[in-house]
Amino acid sequence: MKFNLFSTAAALIAAAALTWLVLRFFFGEQKAASGAMDVSGKRQTATITVKGGYSPAVVSMRAGTPITLTFDRQETGECTSHVVFGDLGLDAMLPGNAVTDVELPALPAGEYPFACGMNMVHGLLKVEGNASAGTDKLHPLTASAEAPMVDSAEAERREAAERTKEITSLTRLVAIGTVLTLPVFIVTMLHMANPMLVPHWMVNPWLQAILITPVMFYCGHPIHAVGFPALAHRSPDMNSLVSLGTSAAYLYSLVTCVAPQVFPEGSREPYFESVGVVITLVLVGRLLETKAREGTGKAVQSLIKLRPRTAHKLNAASPENVEWLNPANFTDMDIDTITVGDLLVVKNGERVPTDGIIVAGNASIDESMITGESKPVTKTTGAAVTGATVLLKGDLVMQATQVGANTVLSQIAAMVARAQATKAPMQQLADRIARYFVPAVMVIAIWTFAIWIALGPAPQLAHALITAVSVLIIACPCALGLATPLSVTVSLGLGATNGVLVTSAKALEQARRIGTVVFDKTGTITRGVVDTTADWNKPSYEQDTVKEGSPEAIAALRARGIRTVMLSGDKAEVAGRIAREVGIDTVICEVKPDGKAYWIAKLQRERDENTATSGSSRAPHDLIAMVGDGINDAPALAQADLGIAIGTGTDVAMQSADVTLMSGDLRGVIRTINLSNATMRNIRENLGWAFGYNIIGIPIAAGVLYPFTGWLLSPMIAGLAMALSSVCLVLNANRLHAANISGGTTTDITGSAAATTTANTIEPTVIVDDRTSLNHVTDQSNNPTNKENTMDMEMHMHHNAPADGETATDPVCGMTVAVNDDAITREYEGKPYYFCGEHCATNFAKAPQIFLS
Repeated sequence: MKFNLFSTAAALIAAAALTWLVLRFFFGEQKAASGAMDVSGKRQTATITVKGGYSPAVVSMRAGTPITLTFDRQETGECTSHVVFGDLGLDAMLPGNAVTDVELPALPAGEYPFACGMNMVHGLLKVEGNASAGTDKLHPLTASAEAPMVDSAEAERREAAERTKEITSLTRLVAIGTVLTLPVFIVTMLHMANPMLVPHWMVNPWLQAILITPVMFYCGHPIHAVGFPALAHRSPDMNSLVSLGTSAAYLYSLVTCVAPQVFPEGSREPYFESVGVVITLVLVGRLLETKAREGTGKAVQSLIKLRPRTAHKLNAASPENVEWLNPANFTDMDIDTITVGDLLVVKNGERVPTDGIIVAGNASIDESMITGESKPVTKTTGAAVTGATVLLKGDLVMQATQVGANTVLSQIAAMVARAQATKAPMQQLADRIARYFVPAVMVIAIWTFAIWIALGPAPQLAHALITAVSVLIIACPCALGLATPLSVTVSLGLGATNGVLVTSAKALEQARRIGTVVFDKTGTITRGVVDTTADWNKPSYEQDTVKEGSPEAIAALRARGIRTVMLSGDKAEVAGRIAREVGIDTVICEVKPDGKAYWIAKLQRERDENTATSGSSRAPHDLIAMVGDGINDAPALAQADLGIAIGTGTDVAMQSADVTLMSGDLRGVIRTINLSNATMRNIRENLGWAFGYNIIGIPIAAGVLYPFTGWLLSPMIAGLAMALSSVCLVLNANRLHAANISGGTTTDITGSAAATTTANTIEPTVIVDDRTSLNHVTDQSNNPTNKENTMDMEMHMHHNAPADGETATDPVCGMTVAVNDDAITREYEGKPYYFCGEHCATNFAKAPQIFLS
């Protein structure tokens, strides 16, 4: 090729100008649309159109006033079917071609990003200005959204129905695209192999245009209807790249039909077959991905499907003096028409229709679908029953106590949905890269085209078009966006079906780093009850028996090198006996009612001081977990790096925890760690594939191998690779369904007796909590390494803010802290609170009412 300095300079200058325009367009400041007050004057409102992105993408609101965001979704499909406010823990379903209101509370000033469920479409809520006292200085973690109560089970069913409808539509488009594209593709390939194999009229570009135009505009409509608006909204995605690439190839081919003379010799061949094949393959990939994504939520969906659709309502006000098993005395009714207080008949072999209490009869019930424990539970009059569990033996009459969205089943689905709305720390890197990915690909395509035009061999234009289109099409930003959320979705559902409810993706990621587990004794390690056959001449605490599974769980933790600690208010003799029986490393006894959070904070400070002294980074397994079940455990659960509540305990404890074990079996701690390990391994695999695919694929598409091999990647191959890339991620995430998270719960110790024998050989270290007073102690703010401060219970009720120079008590850990301009504070209900560090301040922000009660 003869070098032309002028044309080379012109191509490079044009590329530089286009690069500047692309960067300015996508990364220039976006003007925020301001919300308006509704007719009541008490709520701000804004309407956001969802079509290939969010319009407007940036919404501005005033601090201190509740917010209603109306999402007008004018499309269907998986991508924008949810809107997720990660900072607020809110995941709202947006039905296709419908309007949905998302209610937010009065928020403090700040920025609250939101995104689609696939993390590809992004928007931003800006809250500006000052608010009334008690709101403007709240930590963002306290400003959680209070969306209206919805039946998560019903929402899951609606989403499944919408997904089924999308699969049907995609199947039709794939069929049409295949029928119209296949003749053009086969003829073109045969003609390239040997022009004598096909008649000349069959390779007529006008015939190809007639066949491919419907593929471009009808079959490709779901792609273009999202891709081009996403470009306009400055949030381009994979659809945008495909739309740009196929549009460029289609227009080029159309010009070769209408005015081929405008192109130089050798660059007058159309690429209609590439357009048809790329669009059809993208649709095939989307179809496969949608089918595969059905499996990512199948664990929770399988729970929801267990709920029966009908119930037997007793036709009497009481089961007494009524033959309630007689079909003449009950009426079948739809499950959704049940109300609180209804008497329902449940027969042998049937599923419990909703949550309630037994008022007549008794039964052996399989609760494994809720707790993950296969052992049946015998229940009689007065016992609580959970919807969707199975009566293995017996019949009963129950009174409904919770229906619809308030049932345990719906709350599990809701908790999983909220957890899926959060982001794992590992996802942050992928999110930062994804924000710049599509504009970067567009810039690479521009320079690829320019370099091939300026410096490439003849035919330059054809080579430039092929490489630029291939770069646009092979890039897969979805792979980066999906790598973490897919694995989190599957694992949260897997945990739920095994009785482990994780409240956030962050907790799921951190569980694998547990290095110390602190257990409450009563109700956690032990049963917390005394049998009716007990000797009432002895104190009850001496006859409190160890829970089944506790020795095995603690032995398994020790086998993994995890330190175990037990907190107890009992005397050293009683606490030491229980510790020896289950194999605890360290027992802290005679702990005051306020002392559990204190000891958690003490362990955390010791860890941090040891790390600082050694000068090394923190160990990979250094987090401190707390396992408890009672109201007095709530502050400790919130203080711990990871709080694990027993599902059979109090609601307050569960609200303060990061993980809830539905069955109360401590082997659930091992399941939680196993689940975390399996999830993070899967996420690393997904991220490795996502980064590796794009890092290798894009340069190949740009033609880096051409100087060595003389080979250019066809846009059709690029389309196939891109279509399969996301499918591979989904299939890999679905492998988590086969993960055995119960493995290692007994550390290869056969049976409870063997575990107990091993435990009894371990002599625990006994520490007596000798803090004799709950009153405020001497100011020790100048000695922050002293952890012997007590928690001042009266400080929680102190109504006057301390003056500068005075001291205050950290409401979380009980340390005395100095009140000055450098103090770490949070404000709640107009009153400032002071903290020893950001860790305590963050935990206080999670649930301030717990620490102030």
